[in-house]
Amino acid sequence: MSIILKILILGGTSFLGPHLIQELQQHGHEVTIFTRGNQNSKFSNIEALYGDRDGNLEALENRCWDAIIDTSGHIPRLVRDSSKLLKNSTKHYTFISTIGVYKDFDTQKIDEKYPVAKLEDENSEEITEKNYGALKASCENIIQSHFPDRCLIIRPGLIVGPLDPTNRFSYWPKRIKRGGEILSPGSPTQLLQFIDVRDLAKWIVTMIEKQAIGVYNATGPANPMSFVELLQECQSISNCESTFTWVSEDFLIEQQIQDWVELPLWLSYKRNMPGFLNVSIEKSIQAGLTLRPVSETIKAILDQDEDGNDKNQIGINPEKERIILNQWNEISKK
Repeated sequence: MSIILKILILGGTSFLGPHLIQELQQHGHEVTIFTRGNQNSKFSNIEALYGDRDGNLEALENRCWDAIIDTSGHIPRLVRDSSKLLKNSTKHYTFISTIGVYKDFDTQKIDEKYPVAKLEDENSEEITEKNYGALKASCENIIQSHFPDRCLIIRPGLIVGPLDPTNRFSYWPKRIKRGGEILSPGSPTQLLQFIDVRDLAKWIVTMIEKQAIGVYNATGPANPMSFVELLQECQSISNCESTFTWVSEDFLIEQQIQDWVELPLWLSYKRNMPGFLNVSIEKSIQAGLTLRPVSETIKAILDQDEDGNDKNQIGINPEKERIILNQWNEISKK
């Protein structure tokens, strides 16, 4: 019989949080969440504490848990405040960081020993695309100093799957399901990395139960997947008539198409990040991370969309897509 743990989640109401709660409850653990109360939890039988990491931590005082999972730490000052309060309140601390902590992505297969980014301004608290990774790296250092020999740092890549509020991955299954000619960016052979949120949550809970410590990159799939292979898998599952037109990066840049946002998963060569979607996950695989077939993730996304639960739209406007394709096709004829 497994030991029942009392676990506090800092955050827990969006995306990864609900999946962690579900996995923890399936293992029989007792869950407490600490949130601002802006979003209602969909779960019963959990304790909800209300406050704010920015100056309202009273609800956490004089409490103890077997483990803490920090899903909401982004600002070093706030992570330092909560760490000071909780350093004697738990045997194990898990921090959800990001693959983006590394100082650059000039090389392929970056592992956990690669240098991390540093803040240009130590007092900076504005979260931007440029300093997000450096902020998270600073938070990691704070947690490691307050919870030495009892902290687990998880660095996920792009998290995808049910309840994803960003639609960065979901755009492609949904777009391909609409059928027709599909604007496909850059090179068909570009490698992609992402992890199903359910696989991530399951593995995190297992690592907590083992009281594992250290730093781990956490992404997938288990075997390298190219852009065209992903789109073909979406096409197969959606069973809709569609064709892929691969448009050069130079042309897309000339037309001011925004990578990663208008065409998710595409990172322009101008970003100079060739290794961002090809980091090493060998350490996590050895530690028991298992990854479901991509087809299961795609199907779950399409099923969710059919239920009408996803209202967040990202990706290129259909009319704009048609115009770009017409322009590209005209050029290609010459």
